[in-house]
Amino acid sequence: MRQIVRGALALAFLAATWMVAATNESVSAAGGDAEKGKPIFQSKCVSCHGPKGKGDGPIGKALKPPARDFSSAESKKKPPEELQKIIENGVPKTSMMAWKKQLNEAEIQDVLAYVMTLRN
Repeated sequence: MRQIVRGALALAFLAATWMVAATNESVSAAGGDAEKGKPIFQSKCVSCHGPKGKGDGPIGKALKPPARDFSSAESKKKPPEELQKIIENGVPKTSMMAWKKQLNEAEIQDVLAYVMTLRN
């Protein structure tokens, strides 16, 4: 009986740890402030990615390849570090430009934090 209780407690602990980590991903992964990132996203990214990050901005669907949908399964697989590199350096052979010369490090982190909220 004790082994069953210990096993159940260990499983509950692991589940709770995983839930806390998953909940905090969008808040702490980028280290930025999503509230500050939203207006930057709206001014610099909406024309391609759309207001909800679905790649449906006025220009986004016409691009070859089309703008990324941040809520897609493919996009959700990308870790925050990879998304940050994309924001900073762009994506070769696409219309995604590098933003590291237009945005400072804090602004990039803020945009990244906001993009993470669009994954839902």
